[in-house]
Amino acid sequence: MRKQRALPNPTGAAMPPSPASKPSLPTPAPARVTPLAVRRHTVKGAGGVELCVAETGNPEGRAVLFVHGFCQSHLAWRYQFESELARDFRLVAMDLRGHGDSDTPEGAYADSRDQAGDVHAVITALRLHRPVLVGWSYGGVVVTDYLRHHGDAQLAGVQFVGALTRVGRPEFFADFGPGFLQLVPRLLGQDADGGLAALAEFASLLSHQPVPAERLAEVVAYNSRVPLHVRLGIGQRVADGDDVLPRLKVPVLITHGQADGVVLPATSQHIASRVQGAELSLYPEVGHSPFSEDAARFNQELAAFVARCA
Repeated sequence: MRKQRALPNPTGAAMPPSPASKPSLPTPAPARVTPLAVRRHTVKGAGGVELCVAETGNPEGRAVLFVHGFCQSHLAWRYQFESELARDFRLVAMDLRGHGDSDTPEGAYADSRDQAGDVHAVITALRLHRPVLVGWSYGGVVVTDYLRHHGDAQLAGVQFVGALTRVGRPEFFADFGPGFLQLVPRLLGQDADGGLAALAEFASLLSHQPVPAERLAEVVAYNSRVPLHVRLGIGQRVADGDDVLPRLKVPVLITHGQADGVVLPATSQHIASRVQGAELSLYPEVGHSPFSEDAARFNQELAAFVARCA
């Protein structure tokens, strides 16, 4: 049986937590620590695509590989890279193909083997020994791509964060919040500006908690770098990881904000129902970005999870 902290009902509306587990409101932001040096790598992914990978932290610690979502970049994980996690763990964050400082090839986003190959290439090139793989939002689809083609033998654990594991079919649209669904046509180029204004609106949907202006500007900036052909390629993907999830043998942590308006909380409950022994951790008053909206709790739970996976 999976472990649960506070479950949403199938409509995504929150139910009262069980007496044994009372989720708290967002905890105070963690104290910022002096950032360690960030090393940048260029890794050849599937088909020779060059991938930008950022790394910080303890080179002798357990590795954590972060996989961001649609239109994001490795900079999404700033509150992990600049936290005490870096003291104990080797923190690695990749820019997906088409995102950030990675290559943006045409027509290279529909094949699960390419996405899986990119993740595998990073693990291999950086010699990450049994990393914990963390997939946020669309990054959850990429994680299931990896699991489909490579299994979990090289992993210590998997964390899904506000994650999708299926996209592209009408029956999967229920996984998304209505505000995001209304924005999708514009993100995919319906507007004359190619979706740039829509990307700024999308950035504002990523958090339920207030976001400092300078941080929001940073998010808008790296969202806006993703070319239209990349957004269209991902928007046209069809993927379903439901058959992959039950095969997971490593520990699994599923994290979701209960106020998520991009990927509805019921999606994580669905993932938990497919993974034997998965732990579901829900964050009240938190939206699509638990790792920044409640970074203190997120970092504590990630550290404890990585320790359990060792």
